[in-house]
Amino acid sequence: MSYDFTSAAAQSYGSNMIQVNASPLRFGVYSGDINQDGTVDASDVSEVDNDSYNSLSGYVKTDVTGDNFVDATDVSIIDNNANSSVNLVRP
Repeated sequence: MSYDFTSAAAQSYGSNMIQVNASPLRFGVYSGDINQDGTVDASDVSEVDNDSYNSLSGYVKTDVTGDNFVDATDVSIIDNNANSSVNLVRP
């Protein structure tokens, strides 16, 4: 199966996508469910916050930006998604 992230958010099951760019039109998946319990919440924020405080680096699950550093940018993404009540959508 292939997915074109440039056509519509509704192509994914449950329309659980976010528009990340308007020109050209692009959609992306939410990130931040660090403990993989199906929701981005305070427990995920806590893990990222702790790793950021400890300046963790490398290929780690709390580095949601993929830049090999857990920092304020990662905390911000997780915090925003937790405040938006992002949840896993299953068929």
